[in-house]
Amino acid sequence: MSTQETKNTHKKNEGIMVDAAAVKQLADLFKETDLSEIEYETEGCRIRVARNTGMQVAYSAPNFMPPVQQMQAPVDAPKAAPKEDISPEKHPGAIKSPMVGTVYLSSQPGAAPFVTAGGTVKEGDTIMIVEAMKVMNPIRAPRSGKVKEIFVQDATPVEFDDLLLIIE
Repeated sequence: MSTQETKNTHKKNEGIMVDAAAVKQLADLFKETDLSEIEYETEGCRIRVARNTGMQVAYSAPNFMPPVQQMQAPVDAPKAAPKEDISPEKHPGAIKSPMVGTVYLSSQPGAAPFVTAGGTVKEGDTIMIVEAMKVMNPIRAPRSGKVKEIFVQDATPVEFDDLLLIIE
């Protein structure tokens, strides 16, 4: 590309030189493929295009340019889901199994369960037991609160990171 052609493909945007031809080529490649992100870097200039929340383009160069700036296209980006739609696994009070084993909701068969939905617990209270390799491991409440929901049944197997219950 000649010097004149290079000058014609660059546009000045708030003190940042933008290679419009490179951005267009990356955008075209992005549309043709099923990529979710593409990044290109050369001579101190970095261009990043991501599909997640619309198109993002970032530019940076060492020392003489301001920090990376991001521009988002105002296309119909998905709106944040209301708080009621939070999945139980991502709930801030979710308690997950720390191990593989069998979960027990009470200290022995026929005894009252440690916790019930709607009941309250204090930090450090035993909320259930997970038996692993013939060892009874108490699962303790990491905080005080109200038990919103219990997701396991007594004497059932659980895997590592399975949702046990939610404390609010």
